Parts: sequence; C-alpha cells; structure tokens
Amino acid sequence: SVPVYLSEMAPAKIRGALNMCFQLAITIGIFAANLVNYGTSKINGDYGWRISLALAAVPAIIMLAGAVFLPETPNSLIERGQVEKAKAIIQKIRGTSEVEEELQDIIDASEASKQVAHPWANILQKKYRPQLVMAIAIPMFQQFTGINIIMFYAPVLFKTLGFGDEASLMSAVISGLVNVLATFVSIGTVDKFGRRALFLEGGVQMFISQ
Repeated sequence: SVPVYLSEMAPAKIRGALNMCFQLAITIGIFAANLVNYGTSKINGDYGWRISLALAAVPAIIMLAGAVFLPETPNSLIERGQVEKAKAIIQKIRGTSEVEEELQDIIDASEASKQVAHPWANILQKKYRPQLVMAIAIPMFQQFTGINIIMFYAPVLFKTLGFGDEASLMSAVISGLVNVLATFVSIGTVDKFGRRALFLEGGVQMFISQ
C-alpha cells in the first residue's frame, strides 16, 4: 500500500525518487534490526531475544500513529465522487491553488478506467499477454533466487555453515549493510542507465554469485 500511496500523492517529477527512498528505508530498517539483534544477543541472561522481539513494536506504533494523520489520496477521493475534497488535498500537498490541470488529469484517468468493461477478463487477452507474463514471472523468479531466506534467516543460515552464534549475527549485520549500500548504488545509477540496464546487470550479478 505504501508505494501506491506515495505514487498517488507525490508530484510526477519526484515520484520515482520517493519510491526509491521507500526501498532505501526498508533496507535501513533491516540493517537496524540486525544491529538490534546483535546488541541484544550480548545481554546476560535469557531475555535478550524478548527485548529484540518487543522492539519491533516501536516502528509499528510509529506507522500506526502516523497513518492516523495521513490524508486520503486525491485519486481515491475522485473515484468515490468527492472532487472538491480531492482538490483541497492537492492544493494542500502542492502548496498552491493552481491545481486545475493536475485535478483534471486525475478525473480523466478515473473516467477512462471506469469505461473499461471486464478488466480482469481483458488482461487475459493475447495483446496483454507479455505484460501479464512479466508481472507474474519477475516477482516469482525474484522469490526463487532465495533472497527472502537470506534476509530473514541469515543468522540460522550462517550458523549451519559453521559460524558461531556471535559470528552468525555479525554476518547478518554485514549482509544488511551490503543491502543498504546496494540500494544507494541503485538510486545513483537508475536514472543514468535506465531501469532495464539495472535489471539486466542485477540478473547477471546474481547469476555469477550464485
């Protein structure tokens, strides 16, 4: 829901950058969690894991509290017929009263989407097959690389390779740091070389390393 919300609220010229910042925030969060796990593992007694688990509630509470104050997106409001309220939201987030062009673009897009009959049936048509195949294949094969196993179970994975408890947690910290640095590389190069080039380079890099 967050990328969709960002895309609908952000000005077009910084939409891509904001979604990249969202991805960066995720990688920083993973890295921070790895540091917390490493730190709490050094606590004497048998309750360090409880502190680590309980601290996960902190970002959850922050997100919940923040979401209470977030406005609805103009796109969602227009789809429900609340045009004036959508206009007021756009004026507020853009900081200007001159929003007629953007408002009309959203209205036109909403009207066009309503004209599409049987969208789920249409997507199965032959002319949309390449997009449908890629929409399924890319995330499916991304999961098949095993990245979630690496990120979620890194300490256990490293431990099965012969690392000790502390070394396993430190290895997870290093993996998280590499993840953050790689995201910075993506942010710095994606506009210069394009999405497709970065996608292909990432595929080659994974193939070689695996």
